[in-house]
Amino acid sequence: MAKLPDFDTLLAMHRDDPDALDRLRNKLTSELVASASSDTQRRLAGLQFRINMELRRAGNPTAAFLKLSNMMQDSFSELNFCLNNPIDAVKARQNGPKADILPLDSAARKQDDTPGTPTRH
Repeated sequence: MAKLPDFDTLLAMHRDDPDALDRLRNKLTSELVASASSDTQRRLAGLQFRINMELRRAGNPTAAFLKLSNMMQDSFSELNFCLNNPIDAVKARQNGPKADILPLDSAARKQDDTPGTPTRH
């Protein structure tokens, strides 16, 4: 894994070459995700995608910091709830939103039976 430069080097990169600092961030992040177990890699990659999207959407570094700080605070709050109320946390996950899953073939048949819908036979 690549070594993280010292603080002064990172500060200089931030001031003089922010693109290089971003490339370093992406490289280190990719290495970290790749070093994780296969079960964890997918979650980490998803989280990194969310972080990257928030960084892109942020208009400035302060907005990016605030958004990522809020994401981290939400995550810590959820962890705190799970640690202090494990039974309630499990129940909340089990009783989460559910979806009705319809087979595509029956959905297509229902559409064919709708008045005014051209039939496909």
